[in-house]
Amino acid sequence: MLEAGILTCRVGATKPVPRKEPMPKRATKRSRGRKTEAQIIADLEAETRRLRAWAAAKEAKSLPEGKALLTAVKAIDKALEAAKQAKDDKMAKALEAARAPLSKLMVEMGLRVPQRRRRRTRRGSEAA
Repeated sequence: MLEAGILTCRVGATKPVPRKEPMPKRATKRSRGRKTEAQIIADLEAETRRLRAWAAAKEAKSLPEGKALLTAVKAIDKALEAAKQAKDDKMAKALEAARAPLSKLMVEMGLRVPQRRRRRTRRGSEAA
């Protein structure tokens, strides 16, 4: 029941509940733009290219040389991280020089070069 701006329950509620303010209306009306046929076709072609690249990368990963290449790059990344923690600049430079041609080869094969990852740490001081 609605009485003088206070909303009460019909089943004999003893406490009145204050009525919430209505949501403010938007100042400007947004119109939904529809894509043209050319835009839809371009989007679908881009999606097709993305899926073909994904399938080629999946195929390259399944090949023995692709697996070995990916494993080698990951091992170099781990060694590089250890060298940086030990502050061994000469070792780090040598590992980066070894990684560069392997990365180029991975791109040529259609594989995604793995990003060097930082160590995972907990966020915030309360998560100890």
